[in-house]
Amino acid sequence: MAVATNIILIAGSMTFVNEWYQTKEINWRVPIATVLAAAIFDGIAHLNDKAATGLSIIVLIGAFTTHFNGKSVADTLNDAFSKKSPVTHQAPPKPTIV
Repeated sequence: MAVATNIILIAGSMTFVNEWYQTKEINWRVPIATVLAAAIFDGIAHLNDKAATGLSIIVLIGAFTTHFNGKSVADTLNDAFSKKSPVTHQAPPKPTIV
């Protein structure tokens, strides 16, 4: 399997999981389209591997940043990892100079 095919499968998997996480429903059109796109990119990789890899990276960046049904994968990851701890810490009292 070509590198471009793996990158397309990663992009499709990210899109599938992101939509499933947001809607709590499985959309089977995404994995079917991912497999078809991977097959097409595998064919392109047999013709020109560098071109297929470059195009697949563009697809990966697009899948990571494009908003599908609300948030992009980047937005979802940002929200998941930037949540603040509910515990608030107070600053220590400032020393008084006598």
